[in-house]
Amino acid sequence: MLEPQPPPLEEQPTQTYSPTTSSDEGVETAVEQRSSRDDEPRSILEIYTPKILTSMETVADEEAENVPDTMLQIFLQSLFPFFIGGCGSIGAGLLLTYANKELSLIKEIPEFLVLMPPLQGLRGNLDMTFSSRMSTLAHKGAFAEEGILMRVRRNAAVSEALSIVVCLVANLISLFIVHITPDLRDSQSNEFANSTTVSNDTDTRDLSNIESSMFLTASSILSVALNCAICTTFLFTIVYYAWKHDYNPDNIVAPLGASISDMLTIGSMLFFCYLLRPYAGFSSALPNIIISISICSIPVWIMLGWKDEMAVTTAKQQCLTLVFASIVSCLAGLIQSEGAMTYPNYPAYQTLISGLAGNRGAVLASRISSYLEIHQESELGWKQRAIPFIYYRSDCSEAQTARLLLFTALPFQMFFVGISTALSFVYEPVELDWKFFLGYALVVLVQSFTILYLAQLIVFTLWKFGLDPDNHAIPLLTSAADVCGCGLLICLFLVLDKAFGCVKRIE
Repeated sequence: MLEPQPPPLEEQPTQTYSPTTSSDEGVETAVEQRSSRDDEPRSILEIYTPKILTSMETVADEEAENVPDTMLQIFLQSLFPFFIGGCGSIGAGLLLTYANKELSLIKEIPEFLVLMPPLQGLRGNLDMTFSSRMSTLAHKGAFAEEGILMRVRRNAAVSEALSIVVCLVANLISLFIVHITPDLRDSQSNEFANSTTVSNDTDTRDLSNIESSMFLTASSILSVALNCAICTTFLFTIVYYAWKHDYNPDNIVAPLGASISDMLTIGSMLFFCYLLRPYAGFSSALPNIIISISICSIPVWIMLGWKDEMAVTTAKQQCLTLVFASIVSCLAGLIQSEGAMTYPNYPAYQTLISGLAGNRGAVLASRISSYLEIHQESELGWKQRAIPFIYYRSDCSEAQTARLLLFTALPFQMFFVGISTALSFVYEPVELDWKFFLGYALVVLVQSFTILYLAQLIVFTLWKFGLDPDNHAIPLLTSAADVCGCGLLICLFLVLDKAFGCVKRIE
């Protein structure tokens, strides 16, 4: 049975509050009726439907993006990864400095120092782009779907194929650079000939140019293959557990991937070089076999990842970018080899300054890439991004993250420089003059300012041209960080040497 409807609310209270007589009584009554209608109780659907829709949009956005809103969250989540990444860069730098000072391998095979930056960059690029793709998948909710482990295996297989291809290209480029730089080969070969003799126990012989290149190529292929297996497993595990515990993987995995790759690349490269050196001294058959098997394995790795369309597309798009990044990093290797020949402590600081700056740029690039992938729009346009000072002064969350990374770069760098200096006393102290530390701080600020600016500009440009920033931005960025770090650091050593004579030289 229908219940009687209450009379409209505007007919009940208006008589009580309206004036008794007035010429404007009709107007006042209409106003009071509109006011009472605004205060009229509405149904539950009318009240809560907009709120429900808004909350649904918010929840969906949080599940897709999962990016912390506050700078404090970003800082706290990235603090420990940056610390671990800095420790990895310190270890890589000290290990490379020790090899440069003590091991005859560096003097015997000059391509080693030229090859290390592109090789480190190769593994760091593949690891960081892999982790960036995994982070984007986590933001999109793909980790909750079935078959994610198979997708990861296929991506790892494609990454293995790319590692071998780009490793071969990097070796060819380093060989070309050494042979068009006669001063590099002549100075190191003469030093090695004057300071070493052939041992009767091992009966090894000096390697020729082609043999040394084949030996170094075989060692580097084994190194990148081992690193690929270790790093992809480790990085996927980190991304997965970050996703499970509601952390943003973009803040965590990029620093870990780059620095762990640096340490593993240098350590495994030295290990395989000394493992293969006796055999290469007798015959070049073993390096040739390793290179032939690795080339034949490329189609196998591609077939394993062929069913994953995203992985194959990524490989096609990323191959040329990785080759270009390796060419740029070989320029950094040439600068590093020239610097290491004159300044024995140069490699320790080069690895640290390039690694930490590349890590910060990768974090910013990964965050911007995830945001653009999800929202399909940018917070800033060309005008705000093109001028660095306008970009850094913007109020959007992206610019706030860039400022946070910029302002914390110097304290992090100087902290790790202090640790590196303290650890070096176990073997031999590195640079100790206060003028060096002051100049180093200035170099850090200039490099961090430049790399973070390039990070946002590269990501936005790639996205505007329809290219996936996850596949292209980080290789370009880390190679730029290598060249920028090597160039600024060698300028610092040269200025301090010529003006004050306060850095150590090789006499």
